[in-house]
Order: sequence, then C-alpha cells, then structure tokens
Amino acid sequence: MKFQALYRKYRPKNFDEVVGQKVTIQILKNAIENNHISHAYLFYGPRGTGKTSIAKILSRTINCESPKNGVPCEKCDSCKISIEPGCVDIIEIDAASNNGVDEIRELKNKISFVPSELKYKVYIVDEVHMLSTGAFNALLKTLEEPPEHAIFVLATTELQKVPLTIISRCQTLEFRKIDTQSMTQKLKEISTKENIDIDDTALSEISKYSNGGLRDAIGLLEKAAAYTDKTITANTIKEISGNVSEQDLNDFITLFQNKNIEQLIVKINDFYNEGIDLLKLANNIIEYLRDEIVLEKKYDRSLCKLINELDQMVTLMEKSENPKIIFEVTIINCLLDEEPIKETKTEFKQSNEVKEELKKNIKEPVESNKIDENIIEIRVGNTLYNPQKTIISEIRSNWDKIKDLAFDEQYGNIARLLSSDTMPVAASDTNIILISKLNGIATQVNSDIDVVNKIINQTFGGKYMVVCLSEDDWKKYTAEYKNNKDKFKYQEEPKNEKTKKTLKDKAKELFDE
Repeated sequence: MKFQALYRKYRPKNFDEVVGQKVTIQILKNAIENNHISHAYLFYGPRGTGKTSIAKILSRTINCESPKNGVPCEKCDSCKISIEPGCVDIIEIDAASNNGVDEIRELKNKISFVPSELKYKVYIVDEVHMLSTGAFNALLKTLEEPPEHAIFVLATTELQKVPLTIISRCQTLEFRKIDTQSMTQKLKEISTKENIDIDDTALSEISKYSNGGLRDAIGLLEKAAAYTDKTITANTIKEISGNVSEQDLNDFITLFQNKNIEQLIVKINDFYNEGIDLLKLANNIIEYLRDEIVLEKKYDRSLCKLINELDQMVTLMEKSENPKIIFEVTIINCLLDEEPIKETKTEFKQSNEVKEELKKNIKEPVESNKIDENIIEIRVGNTLYNPQKTIISEIRSNWDKIKDLAFDEQYGNIARLLSSDTMPVAASDTNIILISKLNGIATQVNSDIDVVNKIINQTFGGKYMVVCLSEDDWKKYTAEYKNNKDKFKYQEEPKNEKTKKTLKDKAKELFDE
C-alpha cells in the first residue's frame, strides 16, 4: 500500500470526528437538519484548523440521501460517490494558483450545468483571499444569484483581504485555534493506532509548539516518529523543532535571577552558535516564564518585567538585521535598571581595547543640543538627495560596535539606547538617518544629538550629522521622496555659533544702552 501522510490518513470523514470547532459544527449540523443550507459559506481562521476538511464533510453531508443528526450515513450511493477523489460534482479550486479572472469566468459559465450524479454541485475555493480584484468582481454576481443546485464554500486564513462585498454575500464561520487538551487527546489517539511510543510530556510539547494547528501537530508527531525509534520525549520534540530544552531554559532564567550578565551573554552565544532561532528562543522563554509565574505561582516582579521586555523585543528582532544584538542588549537593560553600573563593568572584557579607543576623544561630557524641526528636514533631505549605499551598508554591518560603550558611566545610557532601540536606514557623505519604532525614542535621541554625533563619529569614523525619526515619519519622508524627487535638494545647515561671553561682554550688554 502506498504511504500516506498521517494528517491525510486521519483527516475527519464526518462532523463527529472533527477536533474542536464546536460552534461551527453545531451551526452546520442544525442547518442541514432544518434544511436551511446557505448558498455560500465563508470559513476563516488560522491554518490547520479544519476549514478544508469541514468544507468536504459539508459537501458530502448535504448530498447524503439519509443523513442522521447532521452526519452522512456513509452507505448510500451519494456518500460513496462523493468520497471518491474524482467526484465531478464536488469541485475544489486552489485560488492561489487559479486566481485570475479567466478561471472565475469559466467557473461562472459552467455553474449553470446541473449536477451529474449528486443533488448539489459544491464549489470549494481554498485561499480565496488570493483572487485578483478582477476575479473577485467576476465571482460577485455568481455569489449573489447562484442556481439552486450550486453551493459555494470559500476558505481563507486572511479575512481582511477578502472584499466586504464578498463577505456580505456569505454566511461567515470563524475557525478558532484548537485547544491544547483536545489536540493532545487526538495526538494520543493517533499514537496508539500507529504504535508510536511517546510520553505525555512530548504530546503536550507538540500541542504547545503547533499553536492551535492540528495539521502541524500531526506532522510534527510523524516527524518525531521518523527521527527516533526510542520513546519520544519532550526533549526529542525540542530538538527537531529547533526549540531549547526545559533544562536550558531553567539555567537561563537562573542566570537572569542571579544577575550574571557575563554568563548570560555566553549562553546566548552558545544558543546562536548551535543554530537556535533566537526568535523561537525568546518565545520559548516567554512561555516558560508564564508557566512559572501563573501555573507555579512564583510571583516575581523582575520576571514579569522580562516577559514585557522580551515581547517588545520580538517585534524589533523581526525587523532587525542583527537580532542577536537586540536580544543581548534587551537582557542587559533589564538587569542594569536594578544593578549599579559599577557592578557590570566586567562585562564585554573582550571589547575593552575597542571601548578605550572609542573613549579617547570623549573625555568630557558634551553639552546636549536638541535638534529642531528645520534641521531634521535638512538632514533627511540631504541624505535622500545623495544616498550612499556603501556607507550605510558598512554602518549597518558594524552597528554592534556601539554596544562597546554600553557600560561607560557617561555615555552608556545613550549607547544602549542606540544599539537596542534604533536602526540606521540611510546615509550620505555627511548625514546618517536612524529610525526607531517608537516616536518617544526618536525624540530622546534627537534631544541628545551632540552626544549621539560624537559616539557615532568615533565608532565609524568620518564627520556625520545624525538625525533620528520614528518609523512612521520615515515612511512619510520616503513616500514624499518617491512622489516628488525634485523637491529634495542639498542645503547647508545654519551654523550654530556658540561663543563664551566674558564678564566684560555681559556687562557691556547690560549697560550698553
């Protein structure tokens, strides 16, 4: 017998075999029992939650000659015909590969033909959000006035991409993530039938990792069974899914609670060198801490704070070219707020020489000078007018050098802010543009712009003038540049001449009149 993937082998054949989706199943069963079947359904929700499976079950059930309690009898001729892969009256369309207007027009032309063997002709359109605008328009009229023998079942993972005109003509049913308990029970049932030796902790781990998608969970179970002929444990699942073991997570949290920054950095480096996805690692730590705090009732303010910091960090890491740096600095920042800087000066010993080199020309605190809006516009305009890809590429690839000043008493705060919360996006011969996700961070950087200029010029060389924008402001500037490039011309910045006045000068000003 030809091998069949487990998720296909155990695909539900009727409503009673479906895991989760209790509300949706009850609605469909009642509609069939009361003969109130809609002409068009729209199933939406996360992948792997049963949308296509239930669409197929619905198509077989409404064509069954004697359904019982909304379940097909599986014995009549219609049931036997509808379960065959080549059934001509149940048409499955993949909108991802058939998304053009011509395909929908062809469907529109054929829909008037009565079913060949069944009562209803059912069209299942998967990933319907992938249809083009023209295809949606062609589908619109068909959905509004379909022939009595035709029923549409549309399925999508991205409801927001489906036009409201389509949604309003369908009965929409939401598919939710499958709860952990139901999923674990189903996986246990499959494991027993397939003689897969797996312990309960591994089943729970698969359920957590699959994030509510049963198809992914069954796929991971099958992968684990192929990986080892021994008992599948939680660590087995972590190995094949790229997650870290519970012991490693426990060690990491212990180091954090002991405020051992040096060993934390070593641990992060170890994870990175082992090929662990740092985004996954961050989410694993969040889940682990949640269990510790909520389930184990180990209420700890610092751990709650770490969850918040890691949650914000994940968004930054997704957009960053250097996620490892963001991870390191976030962990350090969490501890620096509770620990005096003097106690952390031993960190980054390998970078002492670089740090001292950077500090040579930063001997005295620089008087901060807040940048005004006019200067911001000039610096952005000059950068967009003459962008230098080589310069920005070099700065981006070496951006982590700034963290060598993370523990400097005078400049550590700004250095940490720059390395963890900003990102260089553009540069010219004279300017560098940084962006931050938060407007408040951009304002803070611009308020200490003289110190920022000093740090960046000593780190990267050159004589750059820096400006920091929020992500939204940067999008506005780039959009404006695309629409009207001629507006952006090079401009000289007005000089800010500061002269120290002597007592004689001040007296002259007072008594000049």
